[in-house]
Amino acid sequence: VAAQAGHVEDCLRFAAKAWRRPLTEAEATRLRAFYKKEPDHVKAVRATLARILVSPSFLYRVEEPAQSASAPTASAQPLTNWELASRLSYFLWSSVPDDELRRAAAAGELSKPGGLEKQTRRMIADPKARRISMELFGQWLGFYRFDQYKGVDTGRFPEFTDDLKTAMYDESVSFFEHIVRNNRPVREIVDANYTFMNKTLAKHYGAKAEVSSAGAAVLVDGAKDFQRGGVLRLGTVLTVTSAPLRTSPVKRGDWLLRRILGTPTPPPPANAGTLPSDDKAFGGLSIKERLAAHQRNPTCAGCHSRIDPLGFPLERYDPVGRWREAYADGKKIEDATTMSDKTEVAGVDGLVTYLKTQETQVMRTLSQKMIGYALGRTMLASDEPLIEKMVKSGGGANFAQLAVELVNSKQFRYRREMDGTNERNQTRSIASAKIAP
Repeated sequence: VAAQAGHVEDCLRFAAKAWRRPLTEAEATRLRAFYKKEPDHVKAVRATLARILVSPSFLYRVEEPAQSASAPTASAQPLTNWELASRLSYFLWSSVPDDELRRAAAAGELSKPGGLEKQTRRMIADPKARRISMELFGQWLGFYRFDQYKGVDTGRFPEFTDDLKTAMYDESVSFFEHIVRNNRPVREIVDANYTFMNKTLAKHYGAKAEVSSAGAAVLVDGAKDFQRGGVLRLGTVLTVTSAPLRTSPVKRGDWLLRRILGTPTPPPPANAGTLPSDDKAFGGLSIKERLAAHQRNPTCAGCHSRIDPLGFPLERYDPVGRWREAYADGKKIEDATTMSDKTEVAGVDGLVTYLKTQETQVMRTLSQKMIGYALGRTMLASDEPLIEKMVKSGGGANFAQLAVELVNSKQFRYRREMDGTNERNQTRSIASAKIAP
């Protein structure tokens, strides 16, 4: 009984963490009054905690403009230190600020020169930064929650077990975590000579490498020796860009255009037609021959001339990401192609080399995805100078450098008011801040 008053104060401290800012005196008074409505102490504490967790202050990131009493303004308003802490924490950790970030916010350090950079570099080095690999890179590149993926026909591919899915997912998340937390050049996203595997995944890939871990993925160097390394060779990406029964150069090429180069084609026309879902129904033709016939339709040729050449170099990877020397029927794999700009590309190595020549465009896509994810919105014309500044950093820059450029920008430090309105609040759900592919 003597400790009950302390439990109430614990609830208030919990509310300040959950709401990501100090409580006002009025809020603290209301929570205390709410607690007193229930005579049973345990029930009262449970109800108070529940009230804290259903509050909009917990469910949404509420950003309150600082406006004069006379009239609201439509101009950009600087965020408070507490709002900056919340933006930064959800950007890098997908969670509430920790004690150190709360201390910096309380001291007013985040609005001072160097304050955001110091915290950004600290947080990127923290193990919680693994979450940005799961959320930002997972959503952008299509392996988000791959451990729950059900797009493979396990009758055709019984080896695609839950353990294998988990190992593939861990490879992808660990790969991007390594780039983010170890200050690796971001160009290694496309061209890295390492990957992360456990014994299950190494066996699936047929990798001739010493892998001791049966559980968590471990760093394996020299990945190019067994056709791995970089995002194009990740099992998750190769699997989600396949059909349930066969590979799909169209899906893989579209993935490259949309997610890596940021230059998607328009949606296909309603009468575009489709290829059989099973390559056994191709009538003895290869998938390249079937797609060549498909391109004879003038309504399809325009887009497929851009899409298909990007997908064919990945044909040596089967629908579950394994390297193969021939198709199941023994036919030779055709993975050489000519890009829409007449560049000749042979296989995945040639595709990686080609993408190196497109580094500016790849950097542009990465910059746009980072900005969209951090701010929870689509790109605006006013973002162009920030995008250009990040792109000029080049592929030799690391993730922390790009993140510092972003968090120091006006876009991150200010709230953008709705033009032509007197809207007083801008809120953002923190439940699932998805980014567009």
